[in-house]
Amino acid sequence: MLAVLSITAPIFILIAIGYTAVKTGLMSQDAIPGLGRFVLYFSLPALMFSTISRMEFGAVIEPNYLAVYAIGSLLSLLGGIGFHKLVLKNSLVESGVKGIGMSIPNSAFIGFPILLQVFEPPLTQAFAMAIMVENVFILPIALVIIEYGGRDNGANLLSIWKSVFARVVRNPLIITICAGLLASALSLKLPETLNQSLDMLARTSAATALFVIGASLVGNQIRGNILSIGSVVTGKLLLHPLLVALVLWLWPDFDNRLELAVLLVAAMPMMSIFPIIGSNYGMRNICASILLVTTVLSFVTITLLLRIAT
Repeated sequence: MLAVLSITAPIFILIAIGYTAVKTGLMSQDAIPGLGRFVLYFSLPALMFSTISRMEFGAVIEPNYLAVYAIGSLLSLLGGIGFHKLVLKNSLVESGVKGIGMSIPNSAFIGFPILLQVFEPPLTQAFAMAIMVENVFILPIALVIIEYGGRDNGANLLSIWKSVFARVVRNPLIITICAGLLASALSLKLPETLNQSLDMLARTSAATALFVIGASLVGNQIRGNILSIGSVVTGKLLLHPLLVALVLWLWPDFDNRLELAVLLVAAMPMMSIFPIIGSNYGMRNICASILLVTTVLSFVTITLLLRIAT
């Protein structure tokens, strides 16, 4: 158990440091969005590009991993939408937002630091494939369902898909993955000076991302219907990894490291921009509450998963 805590404790200590820094006024909360953009647009892309571009092109993509993660996440999304729409009688828009919370983890800011701690060498391949599934497959489907449910201007599905596609192609992590794959396919060798710059940027990604997560939790309060909050928290921390585990159990075996990685990624709390997505549909407060509860409880669930699986 101590070995497992040595993996998860540093992650959540850094989150706590970020929270404390803002809570005590040592750092302004106004600076946190800028730090988040630094991670999203500079340090994580540097890490992903430098790693993917150096891999053999055929080794970057593992179809089994993509399939297991995509199917498990889609089941979690549709199950979440169906439960909130049919059982809790929420609108399709609200159900779709909650479905996002149950099916799209924080792969970038928490998932990747966990993978760094668990695997040596780091499984950047697993992280990159998770980002692809989440941003190219799950999130577009969820956004189309939400936009369709809330349409009030006669917009048809084609126009909704065009709008969602425009968001996907502007995602810096998707752009980075494509650039890395192209460089790998062409066996492109960057100058050593540029490689060193990318490596220096990459080393800042994990710690900064975790600091941002903690700092972003300041000011969040538990507000809203306890049943709604509990259903999404349970869906994300338990249902999503269980569905991925079920698909993994039924699927033919593949690389053991990737099998563990796909379970770990699915077990992460929802992405940090969940309240921002919710605010577009009048749900910022409850989404912020859900994010706070899920992030705090994930220390327990991730630790237990590592204890069982390793």
